[in-house]
Amino acid sequence: MDLYRFGEYETRVIDSPRPTPGDKRLAQDLAAGGGLAPRMDVEWLDGGQVKVTTHSWVGVVRFSAMEIRVVPKLIGGTLRVLRMIEYTESIRLLARLPTDRTLPGEGTDLFDLIVMLLTEETKALIRDGLIRDYHSVEDSLDVLRGRLRVREQFLRRYGQLHRIECSFDEFDGDVPENQLLAAALQVAAAHAGDLDVRNSARVFGGVMNEVCEVRTREADWYARNIRYGRRNARYRSAHVLAMLVLEGLAFTDHVNKSTLNLTSFMVDMNAIFERFVTRLVINSLAGTPLRARAQQSIRAVILDEETGDTYSRIRPDLLIEDTTTKHTVPVDVKYKLYDAAKKISSADIYQSFVYAYSVGADSDNPRAGLIYASTTSISGPALYIKPLGGAKSARIRGAGIDVSAALEAIGNPAEESLHERIRATIREVTGLAQAPDVLAVRTSPV
Repeated sequence: MDLYRFGEYETRVIDSPRPTPGDKRLAQDLAAGGGLAPRMDVEWLDGGQVKVTTHSWVGVVRFSAMEIRVVPKLIGGTLRVLRMIEYTESIRLLARLPTDRTLPGEGTDLFDLIVMLLTEETKALIRDGLIRDYHSVEDSLDVLRGRLRVREQFLRRYGQLHRIECSFDEFDGDVPENQLLAAALQVAAAHAGDLDVRNSARVFGGVMNEVCEVRTREADWYARNIRYGRRNARYRSAHVLAMLVLEGLAFTDHVNKSTLNLTSFMVDMNAIFERFVTRLVINSLAGTPLRARAQQSIRAVILDEETGDTYSRIRPDLLIEDTTTKHTVPVDVKYKLYDAAKKISSADIYQSFVYAYSVGADSDNPRAGLIYASTTSISGPALYIKPLGGAKSARIRGAGIDVSAALEAIGNPAEESLHERIRATIREVTGLAQAPDVLAVRTSPV
């Protein structure tokens, strides 16, 4: 199988044999995006070639005759994805990497790397003792246990005494915390590319299957039914990895089951970067007059003229509020490389100006900010609308965050300097609590 490595937002034509029906179906699923942004565009051309376009999604896609790995080059490699998740979720992941084993795929196969960490976390949980709890069970038994289900006994076994319909509480490990791990290890064992990783997933998946019964592979179900406290807090690292496995492999279930070699595991770096920046900004603004709020939905922005009902709402990634003046500025977060060679897209500009007018309508100077990923700390662009008539002029200001440098500083003595730079960046893009130490490196073109 031919192996090709891509970065985010890259387009390249590579050699490939004629696609199978399973290949075409997988490519369609990747392009459709499941209602979200496309994960990857794959177009087979004449002459044994295929055109591949990547977006913000990284991971691995295995077709019948080629494997495409999308490596997060913008942030400095696959391990940094896990480092961002560690910081965002306040957990430890990379400490579990075994020192006596080579990383799968030379550390570029994100899926196998996540599965390796998942098996290590599961092994530690098994060693320390899995959670057991009471849960309600309804079953047909030879003798009465717990409470007799009178209605079911009458309807199902009228006149019979050799089987009794019972309802009782069972104390065992068949709880959502363990079911999530078992579900993730099941699918991981079927799709992992590295032999050692696959065998480890099968071994520990088998152990978990003896403890509990997998009832669903829907990640959302586990997110709704698991709440963390002192008793199950030690499961959080393993659960973050398990959720990544279930969510990242969701498209693979759509492929014909007879083609088990086809795999799509991809994670959205835009979502990971957004959560990372949110946590970084909140931590950096702690103890200052500025306060950050994440993902707050704002209604009544666009109304139906006839009914007056809300037609649409906006949801900025961050709302930065100056607690002294009560002035609020929306900030959008984008995992895109807006450097000196690339302007901000028109769609992002329009979205930012809508945020500025919607949130800052009561201000004489409506503003919105834009934070994007960068390979260096970068300031700009600075844009404004030239009003035709008496309308207020709105402004947007962008700034790039050097993700690699930020990750290097976190957990080290340089972290306080990082927080100072982030505070300066926030003051710059929002215009709130302006101070002379505003970050100014270089300005992107408008």
